[in-house]
Amino acid sequence: MAKNILVVWLILCAFTGYAQDQKTLIATGDKHYSKKDYKNALAAYLAAQEINPDDAYLNFKIGLTYLYSETKSKAATYIDKAYRLNPAVNPDIDYHLGIAFQNTNSFKLAIEHFERFKKKNNKLASIADEKIAECHVADSLSQNELNVIIENLGQGVNTNFNDYSPIISADGNTLIFTSNRTDDVSKVKANANFEDIFVSYKNGNQWSAPKPISPNINIKYNDAAASLSPDGRTLFLYYEEGEGDIYISTRNGDEWSEPKALNKNINTAMFWETCASITADGKKLFFASNRPGGIGELDIYMSQLDAKGDWGKAVNLGPVINTPNNEDSPFIHHDGVTLYFSSDGHPRLGNSDIFTSQYVNNKWNKPENMGYPLNSWEYDGFFTLSPDKKKGYFSTAKEGGLGDADIYSITFLEPKYKPKPKPVIAKAEEVKIKPELPKHEEFVDPEIEVHKMAKVVTLLKGKVIDERNAAPLSAVISLVDNVTNKVITKINSHPTTGEFEITIPHGGNYGVATEKSGYLFNSINFNVPQFAEYQEIDTHIIMVKAEVGSKVVLRNVFFDIGKSDLKTESIAEVENIRELLVSDPKLRVQINGHTDNMGNATSNKALSLKRASSVVNYLVQHGIAATRLSAKGFGSDRPIVSNDDEEGGRAINRRTEIEIIN
Repeated sequence: MAKNILVVWLILCAFTGYAQDQKTLIATGDKHYSKKDYKNALAAYLAAQEINPDDAYLNFKIGLTYLYSETKSKAATYIDKAYRLNPAVNPDIDYHLGIAFQNTNSFKLAIEHFERFKKKNNKLASIADEKIAECHVADSLSQNELNVIIENLGQGVNTNFNDYSPIISADGNTLIFTSNRTDDVSKVKANANFEDIFVSYKNGNQWSAPKPISPNINIKYNDAAASLSPDGRTLFLYYEEGEGDIYISTRNGDEWSEPKALNKNINTAMFWETCASITADGKKLFFASNRPGGIGELDIYMSQLDAKGDWGKAVNLGPVINTPNNEDSPFIHHDGVTLYFSSDGHPRLGNSDIFTSQYVNNKWNKPENMGYPLNSWEYDGFFTLSPDKKKGYFSTAKEGGLGDADIYSITFLEPKYKPKPKPVIAKAEEVKIKPELPKHEEFVDPEIEVHKMAKVVTLLKGKVIDERNAAPLSAVISLVDNVTNKVITKINSHPTTGEFEITIPHGGNYGVATEKSGYLFNSINFNVPQFAEYQEIDTHIIMVKAEVGSKVVLRNVFFDIGKSDLKTESIAEVENIRELLVSDPKLRVQINGHTDNMGNATSNKALSLKRASSVVNYLVQHGIAATRLSAKGFGSDRPIVSNDDEEGGRAINRRTEIEIIN
């Protein structure tokens, strides 16, 4: 009896210790969260969740923290789990879950939760209606995805601070932008890292290390780039004087003059003028202001140069362009009739989108949303475009960026929109989750036996197990000749023990694909020389549950060095992805591209995105809806092992992954 009491006491002590540890971790997370230190808050909350994964409140807090972090797409997983554990964990959970689903492009689910929030909160119905409208617009726009290449300008130009408002010279070789970067930690803590203007020059395909533009321009407090005249000699900039005004500085050789304020037709004493853009002929200035008499908060105005060389009375562009909300960061194209601007008042995908309008027959056309993926859930603005309209630059705070806001380039391709997939008519049984493969469907190519008798094979054996609990699994294992894309063996692992044995002939490149209903397929690659010795390999094939956030490496997707075209040896693997998506029509996946750290970081990121996009393009061309797919290039940012050596490091980090988004 005494022994039993001791055991119970020890269990209670352990339980109390765990509870105390979790309580401490949550308190630590709350402390960081209150200070908007979301990175450390998240670390504490996730550590607490390891102690009790089914705490509804904790899952809700993790989801909220992800909504404020760079990886917003993970928020839905945790808030949805909190909702399923306890729908009453927070009175506004439907709103937060709607935002989380909206951020993963799950618009129907987002609308469902906004509708529920609306029913519970009649006074906040207008907010819910606005979000529902955003979802409908975003869903519509995402059906016609722009045919573009979007690339982060990379480290150097972008930092972990705010980098925005790109201005590109007419020849495309000079970049002027705004950043609050600093090496002074005390300034960051005091929120005194004020914005300055920087300049970078293009060398080949790379941008030089940015430098402060001039001590004549950068002042102690905030200053920001607005626009550059077509001849590159006049810079319009924002100074934090009064409420904020527009100034100009002129360049003589390599020197910029001390900025001078524009006249009272442009700047007002008590109100805010933020951005400006001048036409190619230098006669019209478009700028944003919140002066009285406008239509909304920030409106876009236009002023013309008079005969004396002064800026005339500013004219509001009217209700076609301006809304009761904010219109900002105008850019008038070199053609003089096409205006680009950001707005949070016109129908949009998210916080603020980029729009365009043309001046035709003495009036502005109805603004057109520039579309997805240029516009996203986050703030998108400060758009500028080359004279030929093929290359643009803009600022946004996309997930996977380097800082709070980054500068991106966008290349517009032909046709304007990515081709829609050909409709696939599937039989009813083809869109159900694939059943386990019956035993009688096993087969082995007769030539395998010939190789086996000659002892020119590799014998792969082991168990198929679940990643989380190592439970044995019954699964279907296929051996594919990657050169011919022919399946030469198909077997079942043991239904009880998960054990298997498969023979791989020498002299070829082979993929081993393992499939089980409800799991992502597992991928292994073997490149075996013709005259290799007989060998036996014992292994565990680890299967990952098919749920949001799950991802696996596609080990049989191949590219030539420095190129992004899928090699023919990759087809069987990509077909496995297609079959997975056909078998479960609700799945939405992201293809992630990664490189090692050799070479230029910006080029690596661009290459990794192109490679991921190649997989997506194949799937779209073979019947998978583009709305179920996305591509992301991480370059060398997310190594899974050290890059110190080739075989055990860099080769492993050069990979393509599939990740379930929804």
